[in-house]
Amino acid sequence: MAISDTERLKAWVRAGGRCEFCGNYLLEGKLTYKDFTLGELAHIVGRDVAPGSPRGMDPLAKDKRDLADNLMLLCRGEHNEIDRKGSLDLLTVGRLQTIKRDREAWIRRMTGLSPQNGTAVIRLIAPVRGYEVELTKPTAAEAVIRSEGRFPDFPLSLHGDGFEIDLRHVAGEQEAEPSYWEQCKRQIDRTLQHRLAEALREDAVQHVSVFGFARLPLLVYFGSRLDDTFAVTIYQRHRRTEAWSWPDNPTPSTAFATTSPQALSHDAEEGVLVLNISGSIQPDELPEYLKELPRWVINPEGEVPSVDVIDSPEALSEFTNSLRSMLSTMEARHKHMRTLHVLAAAPVSAAVALGRIHDAHVHPKMAIYDRTDERYTVALEIS
Repeated sequence: MAISDTERLKAWVRAGGRCEFCGNYLLEGKLTYKDFTLGELAHIVGRDVAPGSPRGMDPLAKDKRDLADNLMLLCRGEHNEIDRKGSLDLLTVGRLQTIKRDREAWIRRMTGLSPQNGTAVIRLIAPVRGYEVELTKPTAAEAVIRSEGRFPDFPLSLHGDGFEIDLRHVAGEQEAEPSYWEQCKRQIDRTLQHRLAEALREDAVQHVSVFGFARLPLLVYFGSRLDDTFAVTIYQRHRRTEAWSWPDNPTPSTAFATTSPQALSHDAEEGVLVLNISGSIQPDELPEYLKELPRWVINPEGEVPSVDVIDSPEALSEFTNSLRSMLSTMEARHKHMRTLHVLAAAPVSAAVALGRIHDAHVHPKMAIYDRTDERYTVALEIS
């Protein structure tokens, strides 16, 4: 019995015309770029109920074996490999069904997104004390689709990679000398103030999805270069799930409390902001010259600071609102404040949000501190 044209069409459409293992496009030649039908339909449960038919002894009814639900669109080599005797223990019926289901569900979600509901993806990638995480283009795209239902756009004018700021080859990260911060700032500016600005002028960007992994001062600086002329969604890697998409079932949104100085002169020109979000910075850890300055502290209300405190866009919004309120109060009551020294134990999203909220025309200059060799020093300033 041959596979019917209807079931063949179903299998090709569900797979999006691509190999369900490697993703190769199977309707065009790689050498000539001419139209060819290069894919093959592979049976998950073999067509024949016989020991020699790959996975053929599965109890699936004979009349269901040539249906699209039992077929995978594959490259010829992968079709051959999954049916080889040495692969059968690993590529079981259950495993192949899972691969097919996940791949086709992803294609259905992706093709259901409107390009008009797109988002430009920006990735900032740097080591943190020599440690790196995976933040590839597919990883970012998957997070955007799952979390926002948006079409992840990687503009062709940027070679299809989107706005990527790769700081992994900048020397001096572990020593964190001033030259390291300056080189990183220049690369961030080169992408955001030139390439992104060009896309904005051409009306090619209305929404941005931001991904970052770097030392905290760079995340704050990165956020400060994302102005409020377009909408932004901020992502972070979650320890609990080890994924970049916002969790489907977050804990109830956390509120954040701000502790303000008890007595503060209206003429004070310097202050300290401590963010105890993912960890706690104790008063005795502050540099000596900061200990006598008026100090604001933001921390989770009724919770111990932890890496999972901000685990939803709603929790990030709560943090953002607390920070905005604190800065607005400072601007209204302490007009002479010129410098705000910022020491933060905060996740990626909070650090980027801090930079984005800061308004150079209204708020004091921020001196962002980094902890190296068990002490806090100024890494960079944002004005």
